[in-house]
Amino acid sequence: MRRGRASTCPVVSPGPERWIASVIGALLLVLLAPPARAASAPQPCAAGHVRLTFDDGPHPTATPRILDTLADRGAEATFFVTGEMTTARPDLVRRASQEGHRIGNHSWSHPELITLDRTQVASQLRRTNQAIELATGNAPSEWRPPYGATNDLVQAAARDVGLDTMVLWTVDPRDWADPPATTIRDRVLQGVRPGSIVLLHDATGQNTPAALPMILDGLAARGYCTR
Repeated sequence: MRRGRASTCPVVSPGPERWIASVIGALLLVLLAPPARAASAPQPCAAGHVRLTFDDGPHPTATPRILDTLADRGAEATFFVTGEMTTARPDLVRRASQEGHRIGNHSWSHPELITLDRTQVASQLRRTNQAIELATGNAPSEWRPPYGATNDLVQAAARDVGLDTMVLWTVDPRDWADPPATTIRDRVLQGVRPGSIVLLHDATGQNTPAALPMILDGLAARGYCTR
């Protein structure tokens, strides 16, 4: 019985064309694959918006520091200014407006409006409207009563002078008492929720300007944008 002969068919190795095609295919898979997304990086505005507001200014040193920080971070805010302070430093109100921030009316001299009659309230607000318009070229539509004290008479007087939108707040870190900057930061970040309105002040003290970069960093880390 004869043994079969071993096959003598040659083993064919891939030609250079097939090898090049394989390399090109692998490169295309890498290049066309979607980029990996960092799991720890929050998406911009994923948590919603927080509104930062500053009352009682403008102040000659605090307000410029706040505006510088907002500009550096690309953040937005609203400044509820008094007529007296606006008349003293119209350049700062003008700068805030030109840099894209909202300007609101916070009365002329910061009285408790509920202690005044309708004519007196209207005078407080009208004179401030005029000061803001003189500084910025635009009359405000938003206003905030000092101390948040309001009633039907006060709101009617505001409507009399074209102020249609009253803006109060939902988060108050009590920065007017000038606690440490880290305390202001912690109170804000512990209190914010989507849609929160944060009450801050730029009238006196330097701890609020010092706290602002930390507040903005904390909000961004939580996925919030400011407006």
